[in-house]
Amino acid sequence: MKSNPFEGLYSLADAAAKWGRDDSTLRHSIRRGKLVDGVDVKLFGKQWVVTEAAMLREYGQPKDKAGD
Repeated sequence: MKSNPFEGLYSLADAAAKWGRDDSTLRHSIRRGKLVDGVDVKLFGKQWVVTEAAMLREYGQPKDKAGD
């Protein structure tokens, strides 16, 4: 059975909420190259999408799982 190719992808707003960050913080990370376009993030129209792996690498465990 194939895995879902969209699993582990988040809109910037969803990732910001899940990791307890502000959307602008993630946008700033993209501008500074901390989140690499085409590797960690991708712009689809006006919507940025970020990988879970990049968020874990840069920001650690999500806010909702930090107490686990």
